[in-house]
Amino acid sequence: MPNASHPRRLPRLRRLLALATDNWPARGCLAVFAASVPVSFLFPDSMYATTPLLLTEPLSLLGMVLPAGPGVVEDSGGPAVVVASVVAGVWLLACALVNAAVVGALAHHVRDVRTARHA
Repeated sequence: MPNASHPRRLPRLRRLLALATDNWPARGCLAVFAASVPVSFLFPDSMYATTPLLLTEPLSLLGMVLPAGPGVVEDSGGPAVVVASVVAGVWLLACALVNAAVVGALAHHVRDVRTARHA
């Protein structure tokens, strides 16, 4: 049941997820991102480590501009680094979903234009 204070929030999220998963170009975008994540962990010292970040541009670059918080950069380990890593992973996943939704919306638009021309 949707939240009473924001009754339209859940349908918007469903619409975004539907655009990101209901056609093959959007699914391909998500599949390439999903394949790049394990590769970045297998080769952390190579250029492959930045592939998920590059695949989720331009929105993921906003995460690089925001401050990391006190003590996250100075720590060499501990809970602050784990929290920062989890937040970064969730941010990359959200960016990948938004990019896939954009690709899905473009695919729907192209299909609608082709259908209108041939009708």
